[in-house]
Amino acid sequence: MYIWPDGLPQPSKSEQFNNREYLKETNYDLVALEDVVRNNEESLNDEQKFAYNQIITSVNNNEGRVYFLDAPGGTRKTFLINLILAKVRSTCDIALAVVSSGIAAKLLEGGRTANATFKLPLNLTTSATPFCNISKQSNFAEVLKDTKLIVWDEIIMAHKSGVEALNRSLKDIRENKRLMGGVTVLLAGDFRQTLPVVPKETRTDEV
Repeated sequence: MYIWPDGLPQPSKSEQFNNREYLKETNYDLVALEDVVRNNEESLNDEQKFAYNQIITSVNNNEGRVYFLDAPGGTRKTFLINLILAKVRSTCDIALAVVSSGIAAKLLEGGRTANATFKLPLNLTTSATPFCNISKQSNFAEVLKDTKLIVWDEIIMAHKSGVEALNRSLKDIRENKRLMGGVTVLLAGDFRQTLPVVPKETRTDEV
């Protein structure tokens, strides 16, 4: 028996190699990613390049900023997001890509649904302060501790309590009180696809 005087030790690199969740988020072809970045960076227009540089700078400098990308159809939002993901992953950093629906997840490299990835509560309204169902000792918690970027597409379809649950969980797991636990987060969507809500009025008023 051994008592750790300073608490449990941090996981070693060998333990990370045995962590399937960790391997899943780091097992990318770096050469292929570098090619994607090199071949596509120059094709960005001015607005895309501005957003791209802002987000990559935040990741590289550990600024932990939160961005919202308002992108209507035809603006190559998916292209930009995938290029950002490739850039971050090409330097062996972890970038998580989630969406609010399963169909859209197929459009992002390594994309998954937010509910499945972050284990959001099935009913987000039963608690005033919901948390993700992720243990601090779990394999995925180790992934979140090293995550540099989280992209959440179709954010307008997500319940605000889901975003708040992720914020609380990241702060707890990463032991960092900054917004989103200090992770750079890109929320993307198109508010033009959100139906207007006019309380106590008819459907005609909403249209």
